[in-house]
Amino acid sequence: MNEKGFGLKEFVIIIAVVFICMIIVMTLTGNIIDEKKDNTKEEPKEVETITYQDLENKLKKAAERYQNDTYSSNINNEEVWILSYSMLKEKEYLEPIYDIKSKDKECEGYVEFVQDGALLSYTPYLKCENYQTENYDENLLN
Repeated sequence: MNEKGFGLKEFVIIIAVVFICMIIVMTLTGNIIDEKKDNTKEEPKEVETITYQDLENKLKKAAERYQNDTYSSNINNEEVWILSYSMLKEKEYLEPIYDIKSKDKECEGYVEFVQDGALLSYTPYLKCENYQTENYDENLLN
């Protein structure tokens, strides 16, 4: 009998060893993947940073929505309107805006709305406890 090469016994042993190694590798890989999934669930989501410019943009967008709902005609001569924060909030175009640093203090402000024919421009002015837009004029609210 020729003893060169593998017999049936040796072949079955090699297959069994390979199979056991594959099971071990698959189990370890599965555990690593599960740990990564658990770690991603535990990490807190990044908190979105809000700036005063974001609050000014919020005020401006509310004025734009109000203008689109209220005014529809073109004006030949330049006309300027002041849309107050309190009016926009009262008419439900705007949620209350609170100071970023002292969250219990509500801000105030207005939007200067200029219409000259089809040309529209909006300039928001915001006054909070810790911030005030440059050129903010309290006299325009009275």
